[in-house]
Amino acid sequence: MRVYKQAFSVSWELFGFSRNFFFFMGVILFFLTHSFFTVTTLFCDYIFFPKFRKVKVKQPVFIIGHPRSGTTFIHHLFTQTDEMAAFTTWQLLFPALTARIIVKPIVRFLTRKQPMVLIPESAGHQISLDSVEEDEMLFLHNHDTQFVIIGTPLGFAEKDYREIRFHDLQPRKKRISSALFLKSIFQRHIYYTGKTQIFAQTHFSTHRIKTLLEVFPDARFIYMHRMPEETLPSYFSLNYNTLDILWGMHRFTEKQKANFNNRRYAASLELYRYFYELWHNNEIDKERVLIVDYKKLRNELIPMFDQIVDFTGIKPSDELRATVEQQAEKQKSYKRKHKVKTLSDFGIDNDRVRKDFGFLYKDDPFADQKN
Repeated sequence: MRVYKQAFSVSWELFGFSRNFFFFMGVILFFLTHSFFTVTTLFCDYIFFPKFRKVKVKQPVFIIGHPRSGTTFIHHLFTQTDEMAAFTTWQLLFPALTARIIVKPIVRFLTRKQPMVLIPESAGHQISLDSVEEDEMLFLHNHDTQFVIIGTPLGFAEKDYREIRFHDLQPRKKRISSALFLKSIFQRHIYYTGKTQIFAQTHFSTHRIKTLLEVFPDARFIYMHRMPEETLPSYFSLNYNTLDILWGMHRFTEKQKANFNNRRYAASLELYRYFYELWHNNEIDKERVLIVDYKKLRNELIPMFDQIVDFTGIKPSDELRATVEQQAEKQKSYKRKHKVKTLSDFGIDNDRVRKDFGFLYKDDPFADQKN
């Protein structure tokens, strides 16, 4: 309830007594109802599907790194042949087994003729109801992900909700509980799909890597490395386009938009810096992390695919290998289908990026392992 109270308070702070305030009150009420439904059905799983608790989550793979660094690309690459226990959007929204019994017929009806697109590709990242989507969204259910800030008026507030970003720095009980929540959803999904390999896209969970290493002792992590002058324009454009589709950016003042952009910029800097310092201070087990350079992934896909397979221990089918080979050919003529704004459009100049992210530009930041 704490997050919903904050959302109410922030909406009043931003909009006062206005149509926009009541619009977001309706949104908050909708999500509150959905949250109650999720909590109820997750509890019902213990009654109707108790065997899910015995499911083992073995050698999960987590893709981390800054958004737009190739995390989605590598996630879709490995999950496209339906060999992994990957989540579709509707399954992420309804993680409880009990809920899926109720919701699945509705999803089938809505997608019986064609995919139901929620966010179009022109925004920068297409989201369809029945397509594979990023597992980080699961943390929306316990309000422990940056998506809570990015996708709501909280992101436009004066307050900086840093506690939602720095998961590894949360009190131990809270951070472990959050990771165990994720594990319980993984158990349910393995039970539901019959597939055992978790290959999860959790870019914002770069901030919880130490916690995930505790809860999943046999996990492997793929850190996607791409320089900020390439990720930030794409990421900021995606945020703007998605929020415009969901809520309408016209609802916010220029000052509120600038505040949002500055908060996102600071969060991006923190995410890059956090992993960099963990790596260089030897605070994580480097044997369990593979750093993948975005450019090599695009230009040398098959060798990189083989290296990831060797690192993770995944045994791909012949179908997946053939699909990867086809993708390698497609990449030679790939052209982006969405427009990307420049950083200056968001009030950020390249000199500022070079200065703030200077630790990445002094030399090859991950020369001791980067592939």
